[in-house]
Amino acid sequence: MSIKHKLILWFSSLVAGLLLIFSVYVYSTYASFRQRSIEDRLERKARVTEQLLTLRGMVAGSVISSMPEQTEFVYSPADSLIYSSETTDDFVIQRAFRQRVRRERLVKFQYESPGHLYPKDGVALTYAGVAPSPDGSEYVAIVTAYDQDGYQRQRNLRDLFIIGNAVAIGLVVLLGYFFSRQALKPLNNLIGQINTPTASAATFRLKPDNPSDEVGVLAQAFNDLLTRQERLVENQRSFIAQASHELRTPLTTIKGWLETSLLYDTDVDTLKRGMTQAITELDKLTALSNGLLQLARIDGVDAQLDRHPIELIDIIIDAADTLGQQRPGQSLSVQFSDGVLEQPTPVTVLGNAHLLKTALLNLLDNAAKYSSGQPITLQLEMDTEARARVQIADQGIGLAPGEEERILLPLVRGSNVQMIGGFGIGLTLAYRIITLHQGQLRFHPRPGGGTITEVILPVEPT
Repeated sequence: MSIKHKLILWFSSLVAGLLLIFSVYVYSTYASFRQRSIEDRLERKARVTEQLLTLRGMVAGSVISSMPEQTEFVYSPADSLIYSSETTDDFVIQRAFRQRVRRERLVKFQYESPGHLYPKDGVALTYAGVAPSPDGSEYVAIVTAYDQDGYQRQRNLRDLFIIGNAVAIGLVVLLGYFFSRQALKPLNNLIGQINTPTASAATFRLKPDNPSDEVGVLAQAFNDLLTRQERLVENQRSFIAQASHELRTPLTTIKGWLETSLLYDTDVDTLKRGMTQAITELDKLTALSNGLLQLARIDGVDAQLDRHPIELIDIIIDAADTLGQQRPGQSLSVQFSDGVLEQPTPVTVLGNAHLLKTALLNLLDNAAKYSSGQPITLQLEMDTEARARVQIADQGIGLAPGEEERILLPLVRGSNVQMIGGFGIGLTLAYRIITLHQGQLRFHPRPGGGTITEVILPVEPT
């Protein structure tokens, strides 16, 4: 079911429900009022019969009938019928009923009458009379009538509600149709723009009627999505181009050395030199392939990531120790702030120890590689009570302005590192691992030269 039809259905159902509740309330209120009105009139008629009694308990006169099929009965204290306005009646007054009236003193009742669509109403009551009976017995007056006018007005009101509600619901459905069309017009406008031939253009963007309403916000979100998709496509194209270049270069070099050795190398030393060069290029190709495989694994690891509480100090010391083994001559200073040392429990993060160590080691290796042997500082401090911050400060060549986000793309390197070996995978891998741990990776220029790399990670509460 389309949204337009749902709006019509919901709007019509809501209004129809409100009309039905209102109609039932008014109809039931009128029915209750009609019932009370006829009962009050019958009670007054029954009490008027007391005025017909004489001092001797005889009936003198008759009650004027003002209601359709009005009938009155009066029974003496001895329970004998002393007055009846009609010789016959469709209501048979049983002795048990008269005894009930004497007990309850006032009884309001209805009964079915042949030839009538609705029941007749009646009131029975007792009174002492002009000359009360010595034994305390009372007279019983019974009055019945058919509320023909009241029932007729009640039936007219019911018919009026049925016809009126049917017409009103029909109008509501019609108005709901126009209302839904008007409400969905901005959406239909966007759909029309998407279905046009120009929607396939790279610069296509939705143009909402009102940028401030919900549809305008949706269109802006869609436009932002298109922008991100274009950036993603561009990054993929750049990645494919860079990967092709990085893979083709060592392969071409290897082929060249092997062909040269095959054609021109005639002695063992020259042949070994050519094969050594080929092995060096193969090592580069292997490192590049391993980096690309690691990136591919990280992209699909989120759902299967085995997370455990990890003491961040242990990860930092382990990464620093590994860097010392890989770069024996590199000067590295590891520092822990007072805020970290004063924590009641070790600073703990939730994640994968191997991946976090890989990310920190890549950042340390980058800092060492671009620092030309200058000292590096690794510091752990508390950013807030809920976050820890790892700072890696180097004294290297630094980053070119505006490249802080660009260098996080795979196989993309800074514009000032052409003379330094690398593939542009380490930072990308570190960034994705840190993001996988709900962390942040930032770069800042270091006063005096170099770069300050910040890793902010959420810590487990103590």
